[in-house]
Amino acid sequence: MLEFLSRRLAAALVTLALATVVVFAVVEVLPGDPALVMLGTDARPDTLAALRASYGFDQPLAVRYLHWIGGLLTFDLGSSHAYGTSVAKLIGDRLQVTLPLAALALAWAMLVAIPLGVFAAWKHGRPGDWGVMGFTQIGISVPNFWFGIVLVLLFAVTWQLFPAGGFPGWQDPLKSAHALVLPALSLSLGEIAILARVTRSAMLDTLREDYVRTARAKGAPERTVLFRHALRNALIPVTTVAGLIAGFLVAGAVIIESVFRLPGVGQLVYDSINNRDLVVIKNVVILFTILVLAVNLLVDLAYAFLDPRPRVRT
Repeated sequence: MLEFLSRRLAAALVTLALATVVVFAVVEVLPGDPALVMLGTDARPDTLAALRASYGFDQPLAVRYLHWIGGLLTFDLGSSHAYGTSVAKLIGDRLQVTLPLAALALAWAMLVAIPLGVFAAWKHGRPGDWGVMGFTQIGISVPNFWFGIVLVLLFAVTWQLFPAGGFPGWQDPLKSAHALVLPALSLSLGEIAILARVTRSAMLDTLREDYVRTARAKGAPERTVLFRHALRNALIPVTTVAGLIAGFLVAGAVIIESVFRLPGVGQLVYDSINNRDLVVIKNVVILFTILVLAVNLLVDLAYAFLDPRPRVRT
């Protein structure tokens, strides 16, 4: 198992190294003056020169790349010209909103999707199965930002059960969690549909296995057959998809954070694009890459728990 995880960690580090090269090339190497992009075409020459010197744009590419990598390793990500503060502090403050939002959306998606998928597989070919599949088709088709607006109209404007937007900070955890409920529901809609379909498909394959038929032949209760014998093996492909979704929830929260005016990383990216704050964009993209790679490593650990066979694979 240690060798298995070591190989995965090495692959993740190689991927991260390649990602830094690509991001650096897109932001600073491709044709165009980064300082001119950040300040606009109407900027004065002396202002452009000062910005180039401040951010090191006047230095050789290799020096700039190594300086950036050194900053990543020491958490010195530079300063934002639009916000006038440290990029590390800026991203750290925004992660306090984005990570709980993504975690709440993923938890809600799994709590709803897995039982739905199991139920659909159990009722395969019957009205219960058709109902779940119809729901998942709607969930995949409906844009999550439109669903968020509908939730605001119902639960914030009409019934006034939740706030329509904004985030009060974590001084009051209950109030803050309350503010994230509608955004998390909006963000999880499509993921619920995808996970439910994957769970249904995996369960149907597992329920056809010989050991499941043997358990039923021995008189095991249907609940035991479904949740003890079939679900654990069916969770292996579900875990893979859940890992991919977790990375998407963090990186794909831009629209939902804009709809609900949440001060998260997604909103930071949106504002940084408008402000042409390339230093922030570059570091946020790498942060998303690191988070996705970390989630994939956690998925590999879950594999080792759910299925012992990867421990002996090369």
